[in-house]
Amino acid sequence: MSDPIDTNENPGSSGDQVPIDAESTPGPMAGPNLVLRLMVGLLVLVIVSGTVWILSSPSADGDGQAAADGANPADTGSDTLAGRNPFLSTGPGRKTLEGNWVLIISQPDDVERRFDEICSGLFILAPRRGDLDDMTVRLSFRTPVFPEAEIVADATVADRTRARIVFVDGTHRVDFDGTLGEDGIVYGNVVRGDVCQAARLMPTDEVQLDSQVTVMSTLDRPKLDAVVNKAKTQKLTLYDTYRLFCSEHPDTSLALDISLKNLMGHADPRKMPLKDYLAAVDEHLELTKRWGTRMELVNTLILSHVAFTRGYPPKAAIGISKGLSQALGEQSWAAPFQRRLAELIDQCDGTQARVDAEDALKQLASKSTTDREAPLAKLYELRKKFPYSHFVTFGLAEEAEKAKKLDEAIALYGEIVGLPLLERLLEFEWESAGVKAVRPGDTLARLWKTKHGDTKGLPAFLDTVYQKAVDGLAKSPGGPDLPDPKSTGRSVLCELFTTVRADSAVAAEMSTAALARRLGANRLIVVRYHPLDAARRNQGGGDPLSNDASLGRLSFYRGRSLPAIYLDGRRLPSTDGLLADTPRVHGLVFREIAKRLSVTSDWKMTLSAKRTPTGVQVKAGAESSGAADGEYRMRLLLVEEKVMMPAASNGIRVQEMVVRWQIDGGEGVAPKDGKFAVSESLSIDEVRKQLADDLARFERLQGMNFPEKPLDLKSLFVIGLIQDETTREVLQSIAVPVTGGASSN
Repeated sequence: MSDPIDTNENPGSSGDQVPIDAESTPGPMAGPNLVLRLMVGLLVLVIVSGTVWILSSPSADGDGQAAADGANPADTGSDTLAGRNPFLSTGPGRKTLEGNWVLIISQPDDVERRFDEICSGLFILAPRRGDLDDMTVRLSFRTPVFPEAEIVADATVADRTRARIVFVDGTHRVDFDGTLGEDGIVYGNVVRGDVCQAARLMPTDEVQLDSQVTVMSTLDRPKLDAVVNKAKTQKLTLYDTYRLFCSEHPDTSLALDISLKNLMGHADPRKMPLKDYLAAVDEHLELTKRWGTRMELVNTLILSHVAFTRGYPPKAAIGISKGLSQALGEQSWAAPFQRRLAELIDQCDGTQARVDAEDALKQLASKSTTDREAPLAKLYELRKKFPYSHFVTFGLAEEAEKAKKLDEAIALYGEIVGLPLLERLLEFEWESAGVKAVRPGDTLARLWKTKHGDTKGLPAFLDTVYQKAVDGLAKSPGGPDLPDPKSTGRSVLCELFTTVRADSAVAAEMSTAALARRLGANRLIVVRYHPLDAARRNQGGGDPLSNDASLGRLSFYRGRSLPAIYLDGRRLPSTDGLLADTPRVHGLVFREIAKRLSVTSDWKMTLSAKRTPTGVQVKAGAESSGAADGEYRMRLLLVEEKVMMPAASNGIRVQEMVVRWQIDGGEGVAPKDGKFAVSESLSIDEVRKQLADDLARFERLQGMNFPEKPLDLKSLFVIGLIQDETTREVLQSIAVPVTGGASSN
C-alpha cells in the first residue's frame, strides 16, 4: 500500500499538492525555496507562505531593537564564493557576453537561517559566424545541482548583452533571463515552475569547475553584519534595520530577499497603514529592477497577495496588480503566475462582493430604510455575478420568505441545501460568530410542506437543483474556439482523482461534469478515480467508491494528493476549490483542453464492449500512422456511468464515470509489431464480489460500517487509452457503452 493520500475535510481548505510536473513548484536545490502557496479559505483567501528570514537575532517581541548578540561572525576565507572556488575572472569587466560564464542562483535556506549562492553550471557563449548579436550557447560543465541538464535549443537565445538560457533537468524546466551590467556581470533571474529567483552569470576563464563546490555562503553576509551593528547604535527596530540594509546595498540579491520577507512579515493594516504599505511596495519593486522584468512582475504578484491576505482592502490588492496580466503575457514561463493572478482577482472580487452584500442587507434590516428596492437590486446584481455565493443567496432567500414569495424562497433555499457545502459554510460562519439560526434545510422543509403538504418530493427536487447547476455551468459562454474533432483525430482524457470526503474537490467535480456535457465524448472523456487507501477510509465515514485500481493509477502518476486532474497524462495545477471557485476552474480546464485538442494524434483506436451471459466481452485495437517505437501500453477501464451519492459529505450528489476496475490488470498491454490487439472477458459478478470483499475487509480492519455500498454496476462503459510509459502522455482515448457494438474514433 502506498503512503497515505493527502485529502482535506474542512470546508474551504485544500491539501498541499505534490509537484510532479514541470509547472509545479520545484524542489529546493540545496535548501528550502520561498514558495507561494495558495490555500482556499472560508472566503477563498490566499495564504502566501514565508516568514521574515532573520539573519541577526531579533528582540524577544520580534519588533523591537536588534539584540546585542544578533550578528554572527562574518563568513570569510574558504566560506566565500571566491575563496572556496576561485574560478571567477580577475581581469577587466567584459563588455559583451562572449566567453565562459558560471550560472549562480541565489537561494535562501530558511531552515539553516542563511543565504546561499548555488553554482549551477558553466556555459560557453560564442558568436555565430562572428556575429556578436547572434550567440551560440553551450553547457560545457554540469554541477551536482543540475546533473542531467540539457539545453532547450529553440528557447535559448543570446546577443552581445542579453541572454535567455533554458534547460531541462529531469522533469524540471529552468529558465534564466539576464542582461549584462556595467560591472561585467549578467544580472537576471531564474524561473522554475512558480518560483522566480535572483540569478547571475559570473565571468570565468575556467573550462571546468570544482564539482564538490556547489553551495556557498553569500559574499554579502559581512555587509549585513555591519548594518546590524550600526542599527544597534541607532536603536532601530528590526523592520527598519532591514530597510537600512536594503537602502545601503540595493544591488545585492540578499537585499532583494530580505526586503520581500521583511515586508511580508510586517504587513498589517493595524500597524502599517495602507499608504505606508503601498510606499513600501514601491520601494521594494525598485530593488527588483536590477534582476529583470520577470522578477519585478512576480514580486508585484506576491505583494498583491500579501495585501489581500493581510487584511488590506481588496481594491488595494487589485490596484497593485493592475496591468499585471497583460505584462505577464502568454509565454510559457508566465503560465503558473497567470493562474495565481486569476485566483487572486477571483478572491478579491468575492470578498468585495461579500462587503457589498453585507451593506445591502444592513440597509434592508434597518428600520430607517425607506427605499428597499435599491439594496434588493444590489443583491440580485451580486447574485448574477456570483451565483454560488452562499451569503448572497441566503440573504435573498430570507427576503423572499419575509415577502411571502413562496416559490422564490423554495428555489433559493433549495440552492443553499442542494448545492455543495453552501449550507455547511453558513453553519460554520454562524458557529464562529456565536450566532444561533435555523438551518436552511429545516426552513426549506417547512416551506416545502406548506406548499405540498409533505416532504416526499423534496429529495428529488434537490437532485434537480444540483443537475440544473451543472447544466447551467455547461452552457456558460466564453472560452477559446475548439477545432473540429475530425481535423486532429483526438479525444482528450481527463482523469480526476477525487473522494467524496474532499471538500476541496467540489470545483473540480462540478467543472469536469459540466465540461463532459459541453464538449461531448468525441472531444472529452472524463473518468473519476477514488484512490483513498486503507489508512484513510475511516475518516468521517470513509469513501465507499474507493478501490485498489484507482490507488494503483494514482501511484502510476506518482501522485499523493486529492483532488488532482490529469489531462492526457499531465497534471493540471490550481484546480482545487469550493463551489465559488468553479467558474475559475471551469475556465482553466476548458482552456487547457482546447490547447490539447489542437494537437493532432497519430493513433486510431477501435473498441467494443458487449454483454455476455456471464459478463462483458471487450475487444480493442489501435495503431499509429507514424512510427510507433515508444514504450507504449494500452489500458482498459471498466467505468460506471452514474452513482448517486446524495449523502456525500462534500455535497457532490452524483458521481459520474467512476472507475470500478482495470480490465488490463493494471500494468497495461504491450503492442506487438507496433499495433495493439486485445480481447478480454470479465465477469461483472466477480467484479462486484471483489469490490464488496474489499469494502467488507476495510470495515473489519477499521471497525466501521459503510451505510451504503453502491455496487449496482448497471450502466457501464469501457474506456480505452494508449499511453507512453516514459512521459506519461496519453496519446489517444476512446469510450463506448458496454451494451454498444463496435465503435472507433
